[in-house]
Amino acid sequence: MIQERIKREFKAIKLPEIFNEENRGYYRCCKTQLVLASESNDTWKSDITPSWIKLSDPADSVQFVLKKCGEITNYIPTSNEFINEPNAFFTQIEWIDVLNSDGPGIYTLNIVANISGIPFDFQWGVYNLLEFSIENALYTARIKAVFNSYHEIEGIDFTNSNVIGTFRFYGVIGSRQPNKQIDNIIFDDRQMSSVVRENLNIWELKTDPTNEEVTKIITDLYLLSENRLFISDYNAHNHSYRINDIPVILEETDELEYIEDTREAVLKAKFSDKFKDKRTYFK
Repeated sequence: MIQERIKREFKAIKLPEIFNEENRGYYRCCKTQLVLASESNDTWKSDITPSWIKLSDPADSVQFVLKKCGEITNYIPTSNEFINEPNAFFTQIEWIDVLNSDGPGIYTLNIVANISGIPFDFQWGVYNLLEFSIENALYTARIKAVFNSYHEIEGIDFTNSNVIGTFRFYGVIGSRQPNKQIDNIIFDDRQMSSVVRENLNIWELKTDPTNEEVTKIITDLYLLSENRLFISDYNAHNHSYRINDIPVILEETDELEYIEDTREAVLKAKFSDKFKDKRTYFK
């Protein structure tokens, strides 16, 4: 018996994750993310917020929308295509440009998209933009990352796109330990002499007790997916005021210390210098 068969192809897509917490009776007010901006050329004084989405096919559409007090801003986020990921787009909010065009205030970043005929309008984040000053930056630290590899979680290949993002949090980065490596030699007359001395600096990150939104961004994005990482600190009590976009690499796995009977946790991590060039030796 001859049967007529029709072949149809349906593309499987990963829709954006929109998570709404259920009410379990534990009140927690929503927190905005602090972002700072400055006209200075000092890179550690101006923050950058990236966002991205993967669509299904070229017929889909996406727009990154920044609003202040519910109104679309004069600053229009630019939609960029990922170089090695078809139908995927990202934007980078340069907060200094927003400050110049729309001033300080509370902003929301939304992604408005139509994927396979399904409309989406979801909030990426809420931000409190202030001009950079010592007073506004106090009690905070910041990590800055360049994303340039395949992100399995999102199913997006960031390679060659070099997406830049910063994340400012309440906490501290510092407590440098030189971790000095010593190589000595003993001569025939039993005199010792140095051959190589090298400082392999270790830096510690420690957040204030904070919510899951903060720990998730640091743990599941910045410390998991970065290709280049930079650390900065703005605390008055820090031993060093020189921690300004220092290039580092994650040295030990990050750890979470949960605060009993609360929904907060303290995140800790250790970094080492990206470039191991702090040494002396005989040539």
